Amino acid sequence: MKHTRSHNATRLVAGVAATLALAAFLLAGCSTSTGPDDADVPDIHYFARTSPDSVMANLRLAYENQHLSRYMDCLSEDFTFYPSPLTVAQHEWIPESWDRLDEYRIHQEMFGGSGFVREIILGLLQQGEPVEIPGPDPEDPVRYEYMFGVDLRVDCQDSIMYLASAPSMFLLQVDQDEVGPQGEELWEVAVWYDVDETGFCDRPVIPTSWGELKALFL
Repeated sequence: MKHTRSHNATRLVAGVAATLALAAFLLAGCSTSTGPDDADVPDIHYFARTSPDSVMANLRLAYENQHLSRYMDCLSEDFTFYPSPLTVAQHEWIPESWDRLDEYRIHQEMFGGSGFVREIILGLLQQGEPVEIPGPDPEDPVRYEYMFGVDLRVDCQDSIMYLASAPSMFLLQVDQDEVGPQGEELWEVAVWYDVDETGFCDRPVIPTSWGELKALFL
């Protein structure tokens, strides 16, 4: 069972008109897309998920290489994503949360399905030490809260860049469904929160949050 916590966000800076226009364009084309083919992804070295650090390294690699199956491998079966409350308040079409299936559909479009994204560059910088989050029951898996600074740049057609530079908080836990080849524990992302939204760039850019950007492909 999943145990989540509410998290307050602070500022939201967004190009609302351009965001909604792009959302309409993408949503109109989602129904016929089949998404990227993992067979076309270059052979990239990914890590065994034996620690939270290796999971986050894989998440970054999968994002930059637009590798759908590797990205989904980082997420638990009961994964939940929470956009910041201000993102939800600003845009009625963005849900308060979504699950693993929605995350799959989002990235099926983002990683090549829509044909709109040309390149993704992702920087993740851990902020502070992880915090242990015990479950209410002794048998619940131990979770660790990690805060990361984010520098996500998504280059799209027509020289448009989406920039997300706000922190994200990840709750990581031991995988309850899978172990490594030698029986070692594997880790996964159980819950992901957007925290705050800021951003700037010296070229045509639409500042946004990671969650708002993902929601365009939902």
